[in-house]
Amino acid sequence: MRMLYRAKVEAGICLVTDATAGAGLPKDRRFSRGGRDCVVRDGACWMADGSALAGSAARMIDLVRQMVEAVGVPVHEAIRMATETPARAMGWETKGALEAGRDADLVLLTPTLEVEST
Repeated sequence: MRMLYRAKVEAGICLVTDATAGAGLPKDRRFSRGGRDCVVRDGACWMADGSALAGSAARMIDLVRQMVEAVGVPVHEAIRMATETPARAMGWETKGALEAGRDADLVLLTPTLEVEST
C-alpha cells in the first residue's frame, strides 16, 4: 500500500468498501444477509456455516484509519481518498468537498479517528 501511495498520491487513490450489514459489528456477532445467517469473523463477514465469504466488514472510517496508521498517510490526505477523489472519479459535482453549492455531508471524527457524529 505504501508503494501505491508513493506512485499515485492521494489524488489517484479512491478508498471504497463493499461493507455488508455486519460492518462495525463485534467478532462472532451474527446477522442476516439476504435471509441467510452470517457472522463477523477475522475482520470479514462469512456465511455462518463458514462455507463462503459473505462480504466486507470494513467501514469507510476503518479504511481511512488504516491508511493513516499502517501506511503513514497524513489524515487530510486519507480523508480526501474517501471523499473528494471518489466523487471526482464518479463525476459527482455536488459531493466530495465543502464548497458553496455542494452537499454538506459531514462526519465529525475524534482525534483517534472514531466517528463521533454525522
